[in-house]
Amino acid sequence: MVFACLEGAVFHSGLYARIIEPESTTGDMELMIDNEIQRPKPNPNQILAVGHSRQALLPRIANRMTLSTGYTFASIGLGGTTPRDWYYALRTVDPDARNYAAIVIPEDDYNEPDLWEDQSDRESDLHYLIARLGIEDLVDFPLTYATPARRWAAFEGILLKGTVYKRDFQEFLDHPVARVEKAEFFRKGSASWFYDYGGDERTLAGLQIDWKKRTARFPPNVPEAEQKRISGELFQDDPPEQGRETAYRLLWYRRILARYHGTRTKIFFLRVPRAPLPPPEEPTNPNSSVRQLAGDPNVVVLDEHLLDSLERPDYFWDALHLNREGQFKFTEIVANAVREKLGPPAGS
Repeated sequence: MVFACLEGAVFHSGLYARIIEPESTTGDMELMIDNEIQRPKPNPNQILAVGHSRQALLPRIANRMTLSTGYTFASIGLGGTTPRDWYYALRTVDPDARNYAAIVIPEDDYNEPDLWEDQSDRESDLHYLIARLGIEDLVDFPLTYATPARRWAAFEGILLKGTVYKRDFQEFLDHPVARVEKAEFFRKGSASWFYDYGGDERTLAGLQIDWKKRTARFPPNVPEAEQKRISGELFQDDPPEQGRETAYRLLWYRRILARYHGTRTKIFFLRVPRAPLPPPEEPTNPNSSVRQLAGDPNVVVLDEHLLDSLERPDYFWDALHLNREGQFKFTEIVANAVREKLGPPAGS
């Protein structure tokens, strides 16, 4: 009983989440969520971007365009997250499903080829979300994992959150005062840090790719170790296609749509720039989750070629991510496309 009381008071109350290591998986997610919850929303013309590290929308740049678009942009995009994380993050920042005119979701590829990793079994999702999962999620959340081992770990983690926080808690006990001060420092400053972030200035300008021979010639400014990493990401073999990625995305996109069913909020899907140079086109998969959901009245699927102009080496800093200039252009294109599809903002 003493253990249960301590577990509930420290970990289930949300108390420990306020002093979690801010540069950890959980800490990053908590800062993003808390900042968005606290961000003023004086009107209904709010656009929220979610996604992983390839969600390149910069709210600071988009909001320079508010006079022409009429909308205010924000982002809770976080590297390493998946559609499962986006669903629970949206549940937290928009509990009544009425804060936003639109949610913008990135897709790496509208064809949704399978990955080597089964995202439905990704362990890190539990760590991203642990502070926002409660007893009410004790059955549903674990059942979204594919294997019994991961299901049990999720069940145990939600019931006894200390099992997930264990390593972080040990580090906290080593330097409790320094941790509390650091957590407070990040809580006070992170909103402006995230908002003012301007992107990576590195560039792959001069990169040449032969997709048939699977070779790349790099400019001299790219270190050898980085060349190997980029080549490995550009030319990796694909796993056997089983439709696993589409099934996973369909589950979570349908859940997101169910939250916003009957509301004014539109769900936008956006194909991000795929590589520093256009890769070979693959046969269209008409059964991908995005294409299946395209007929939903709340869904807007943006043209998959909308951002093709950004598939250039001078707009990338590695194999997958846009640099500073690329993010600026990405933001401008997407903000205008969303405005065009949504039409004039409410009250205009």
